Amino acid sequence: MRTIELEVCTLTFIDEDIVHAHFKDGHTVSQEEVHTMFEAIAIERKGRKALLVVSVGVGSTLSNEARTYASSEESSRYIAADAIVVRDFGHQLTANVFVRHNKPQRPIQLFGDMDSAVAWLGGHRGLVGQP
Repeated sequence: MRTIELEVCTLTFIDEDIVHAHFKDGHTVSQEEVHTMFEAIAIERKGRKALLVVSVGVGSTLSNEARTYASSEESSRYIAADAIVVRDFGHQLTANVFVRHNKPQRPIQLFGDMDSAVAWLGGHRGLVGQP
């Protein structure tokens, strides 16, 4: 597995299509930082879309602008589907608001564990496209 350390997150390339983005503890992630993350994924994948597993450390959140950008049409150029791993009930509520309010135009699902998230994303490989 290849790993890239960014200021606010660690990107782990689990396999040829699935990328795990773990936002580090104690950060309020900006729109620019989400864009930087997407660009790092695009460079590593040579422009191919990814299937993204997202986990968030304690005390971390995305700013309103970052959530809006993460669900935008532009972000769908980078990401084919999202699986969000929720760590507790409070985080689940926040993730539900993101899904229902921001309404990303791609498949998105919440999970209680990483294995389920990765398995679900595995069923969406057809959305990635050819290299």
